[in-house]
Amino acid sequence: MASKEFSSDLVRSCADMVILTLLGEKPMHGYDILVSMGDLGDGQFRIKQGTLYPLLYRLEREGWITAKWQEPPSGKKRKVYRLTAEGKRIQQQRAGQWQRFTKSINAIMKDCSNG
Repeated sequence: MASKEFSSDLVRSCADMVILTLLGEKPMHGYDILVSMGDLGDGQFRIKQGTLYPLLYRLEREGWITAKWQEPPSGKKRKVYRLTAEGKRIQQQRAGQWQRFTKSINAIMKDCSNG
């Protein structure tokens, strides 16, 4: 039986776009991002904490997201990530590329399966 999980290469290749898209909806802390990734997309897109945080640090260095420590009334301090204007621009650019890419891949798959 084939695995339902996506290959790690495929997940890595689009993780930036997924994170930027989620943060475009609302600011989140890392755990919220992990949960959202698992809950959305039929639960198929999952990454580990050890993968997420280096991605978040890189996106922050790129200037695509910002992070600020917040201390909720009940609980410990958490770093909350927000999309920047540049991050929004990059997310929109990548979403457009993704649409074109998947359209091309789907066309190839259809053409090859019919021939």
